[in-house]
Amino acid sequence: MSHTIYPTLSGATATWHQVEVIANNLANANTTGFKQTRVSFDNVMHDMRPLGDGFTNVATEGVDMTDGAIRQTGVSTHVAMQGEGFFLVEGQDGREYLTRDGNFRLDPQRFLVNQRGERVMGQSGPIQVPIDEQVEIDLQGNVSSRRNDGTDVMVNLIGKLRVVTADVIESKGSSHFAAPEGYRETADVRVINGALEQSNTNPMVGMVDLIQATRYFEIYQKAIQTSDQMDSQIYNVSRG
Repeated sequence: MSHTIYPTLSGATATWHQVEVIANNLANANTTGFKQTRVSFDNVMHDMRPLGDGFTNVATEGVDMTDGAIRQTGVSTHVAMQGEGFFLVEGQDGREYLTRDGNFRLDPQRFLVNQRGERVMGQSGPIQVPIDEQVEIDLQGNVSSRRNDGTDVMVNLIGKLRVVTADVIESKGSSHFAAPEGYRETADVRVINGALEQSNTNPMVGMVDLIQATRYFEIYQKAIQTSDQMDSQIYNVSRG
């Protein structure tokens, strides 16, 4: 096998990875709070001569924290966020995850949970709303309950959403993220009640990128096939 196939194979592998990343971004174009992943590549030279071998390698891969569009819903338990921060939820496995999906609701025990049933974390733990009281959330993430007894309106502060940020973010699928190096509290965000943040994936741009990456992959495939054919011809000539 010709040694030239290895640089070509590395390019094909990197391009296919890019196809998978873009396809996942597009698949989540309508996922609330989804943040697209971006990937870039480097050419690594193993031989600095003019015709030396070069190999394609992933240079960076990370989460694009650009804000998504805000869609008003009017639902009191829905919250959107602007700025580089995340809500904190307790996963079914007992671990804490970061999310931008503020499509929250109240479970049968009146805990504030996401669509997976994971409890939303407040400064003092999970947030529970008293029976027959409505939820209000302000721009700082303060969660209050409101009761109207017919004569007076009683408003009580019951908690504050934990809003965190991290230097390193890893996607865990859909709108779930993990912070392998830890996270910290942040106030440099804006919480919007009665609204949801949309995915920051641009479907039109994503489709163009997907078509381009797919074409590059096809070119690499043809190059690999050509290299294989040349190897076969050389082998047959040597046998003759």
